[in-house]
Amino acid sequence: MQSSRRAGVIVFAASLLAVALGASACAPGVSAPLPVATGPIVTVDTRGGLCVDGPCSTTFFVERNGRVHQAAKPPNDLGTVPPAALAALDTAIRTTDFTALNSHPFTGECPTAYDGQEIVFEFGAPGGVERVATCEVEVDVGSPLFVAVSTALGPFASLPTP
Repeated sequence: MQSSRRAGVIVFAASLLAVALGASACAPGVSAPLPVATGPIVTVDTRGGLCVDGPCSTTFFVERNGRVHQAAKPPNDLGTVPPAALAALDTAIRTTDFTALNSHPFTGECPTAYDGQEIVFEFGAPGGVERVATCEVEVDVGSPLFVAVSTALGPFASLPTP
């Protein structure tokens, strides 16, 4: 008799736990945590223009710990983004509506057609990598996202600013 009572208590406790977990998942104000993004927080690739060996290209990486480096052969470390600028960049990436941002197509002539450069940004967003290319999307360099990128990379790279 004792074991059947114990089994009943266990079943009751498990049922109660399942109801509590289900109710908390539906409770207002309770949300699942955002997925943790991996890889660089941002990659900036400049393409085009004329260099001695042909078209120019430089890629800068900002890692999640703030380390900035280039894709060029080592030594390629450039330095570290200060913590406040890195936090602002992370916040800007997490709060940007990339669907809205990408809904404004670039309609001009890409600068690579006349020895200028295109800039391709890849943001390590919670939902995955978000790509924004200046010859595909009309980029507002005064928006919080691009101000944060310019602030973070300003000491290491020349990017358009408002």
